[in-house]
Amino acid sequence: MFDYKICQISDTHLTPKNARPANNQRVDPLLKLMQVFDDIYTTRVNPDLIVITGDLIHEGSANDYRDFKTVIDQEERRFNVPIRVILGNHDRTRPFYQGYLQKSYLTRYYYSISNNEWDFYFLDTKCGDLEQGYIDERQMEWLRAELHSSPKPAILFMHHPLLGAPLEQMKYSILQNGKELRRVIEDTNVKAIFSGHVHYANLFLENGILNVTADSTAYHINCANPHRHFITDGTSYNIISLTDQQIGVETRSLLLGTDTIKAFDVADTGFVDRSILYNEMNRVLN
Repeated sequence: MFDYKICQISDTHLTPKNARPANNQRVDPLLKLMQVFDDIYTTRVNPDLIVITGDLIHEGSANDYRDFKTVIDQEERRFNVPIRVILGNHDRTRPFYQGYLQKSYLTRYYYSISNNEWDFYFLDTKCGDLEQGYIDERQMEWLRAELHSSPKPAILFMHHPLLGAPLEQMKYSILQNGKELRRVIEDTNVKAIFSGHVHYANLFLENGILNVTADSTAYHINCANPHRHFITDGTSYNIISLTDQQIGVETRSLLLGTDTIKAFDVADTGFVDRSILYNEMNRVLN
């Protein structure tokens, strides 16, 4: 029987050099990330793939991404499996290319990989440096062509989640052109979408596609009150199990703080004006 395991880590928010941990964290986010890697190792999860779904470094420099790559290379050697990353809204694309990839800068970072049974797509939902997510038309067309050219079942990894019942109060922050993405994946072999960004675990099933949002390794956000959100230190990750017939998800929480370390207000929970997104994308392209 086919059996494949993926560890999903999200929103690591590592601290840039000479900065303070984001949102008043009391525990170093790098230490939290290493606790996750250690848990994966000591409990013998034995993943075939590890994926980090964005917000790798909280607004870091090329040197910060270079240091992060050193950590990732070390963990790839320990687990002897690939570690794949995507970008989140707090990542900075140009420093990522300079420090992590050590390649010439491109405005978008997306790609796919495959094994004998599955296709995996790693999308870039960044909209410049805005909080909100947006997938550009060229990436949509690439994804459409890729999905229609392969008979394998597919999984998407992206930072910003699609709108679903657990995210109804988060329209202001999540993927802003989710309707367009839904049209692209309609009648394809996409079986699941794994995302992060909102810092609380949730899932929903829509048209046979499982949507799973991972909590963060850095800090948890309580969004139960739509207009006032509360942040606590928190660390968790997901273990995704793929078999011939099923997709399973286990959430492992290693730290769940009870003390509020920061709170912030949200005046309008609706989708943002599209002109804001277009202006930011034009700024990036120019």
